Amino acid sequence: MSELLVHLHLYYQDQTDYFLERLSNITVPFRLIVTMTDENAEISKRIQSRFPDASILTVENSGYDVYPFFQAMKQVDLSQFKYILKIHTKNSRNSLKVNHLHFHGYGFRDNLISPLIGSRKNFDRAYRAISSSDKIGIVCPRFFLLKKEAAGNNSMTQSLCRDYDIPYNPEAVFCSGTMFLCRTEIIQFLLKNDYKSSDYGKQLKTGNIGSLAHSMETMFGMACSHLGYDVKGVRSSSLYYSLVFLLKLISHKDIRWLLSH
Repeated sequence: MSELLVHLHLYYQDQTDYFLERLSNITVPFRLIVTMTDENAEISKRIQSRFPDASILTVENSGYDVYPFFQAMKQVDLSQFKYILKIHTKNSRNSLKVNHLHFHGYGFRDNLISPLIGSRKNFDRAYRAISSSDKIGIVCPRFFLLKKEAAGNNSMTQSLCRDYDIPYNPEAVFCSGTMFLCRTEIIQFLLKNDYKSSDYGKQLKTGNIGSLAHSMETMFGMACSHLGYDVKGVRSSSLYYSLVFLLKLISHKDIRWLLSH
């Protein structure tokens, strides 16, 4: 039995080879489930030539990467897995700012992926962070740790907390970009509510806020905190961003908080 379940949402199918290469950096046995919004026999063949036991699921184009993730999780006996790795494609950006850092092109995607599966060393570091401590529930790239969601998401997130019968915690740490390694029980908790495709909506644009998908990004952290776990950040292997990040943190009011994670 594998301890690790990996979900890849392959919305941008031209990124298939990028992700197949990085999935090869996982050093423990795992089961792979891939979701796509459009069937593609050639892409499916390429995936299964590298990972013969991979499951491939076609899902509705709804809720960014979040709705496909939960659809995939419902196809699996989660009791067979201790950890889940959630990753997905990202489009190229002209500019994106997170935690005082600007990312251009595929920088957002690459700096989310690198600390998790960018190399065997990086995967081992992330996996060790969660498997060696009973206190850690989620591991994600340190650059993207947030403790305050966008104000436009507050109303929806508070509504979700009522749905799950948990208190709204404005200090709950979550991962911008929703790529992380987590304990399966966090996902099992969130699966208690079965939100439909129509709840997520189909007409979503990159950068929008206020949707169910954006609030679910926060809810991963809320559920982690509610279940008594912490979120831990793992560093990137990018020397450039590491140096820039540290320089910008000098004037950051949350420097101690960010570095403590």
